[in-house]
Amino acid sequence: LRSRLTALQLRLDELAAHPDPSARREALAALEQAERLSGVLDELLEAARAARASGAELQDLRESLTAVAEEWRPALRSAGRSLRVRLPDGLLARVTPARLREAVGALVDNAIQHGGGTVTLAARAAENSLLVEVSDTGPGVPEELVPYVFDRGVSVGSSTGLGLALARALVEADGGRLELSRSRPAMFTIFLPAARADDVVGAARTPASPR
Repeated sequence: LRSRLTALQLRLDELAAHPDPSARREALAALEQAERLSGVLDELLEAARAARASGAELQDLRESLTAVAEEWRPALRSAGRSLRVRLPDGLLARVTPARLREAVGALVDNAIQHGGGTVTLAARAAENSLLVEVSDTGPGVPEELVPYVFDRGVSVGSSTGLGLALARALVEADGGRLELSRSRPAMFTIFLPAARADDVVGAARTPASPR
């Protein structure tokens, strides 16, 4: 919406310089409405950020993702495959636990359904973000599907094609992003916002609850 609204405003700016006075007046009136709509969009975005932040929590990725790995090991074992986990200590992200769990689960499920060999669940720190990677050693994503892999309804085989679209929506709802970082063999990477310094300080100052 933001990019399309900006394109509209640019076009109206051009029309506002039209030599015909009546066309110029109409363009200026439309530009005023577009600017009001831009203000409404800013308010909606701010409300969405506030709502997202209210559900986010400081999470240790090793702890969170180990739980996801244990949940999916039986399914991989039933398929005659294994799960490798590479999760270092000290990676703190501000995320909504349920969203992260479901998004990573969707990626592991996708690797089970469409990948092959060992599935690897890894996490690491990068500049200004934390990366969660899900990969396998199968044939990967067909070249013709790479641009559309996150579109709803796009799938290989008989699945619904909703898993990757849902995973991306969940990650983006927490302010992160999900990308296909390697097509053959497939690797999907979640980019998460790292915990801020005040998050860590606040967590350290929170008194422990009585047992």
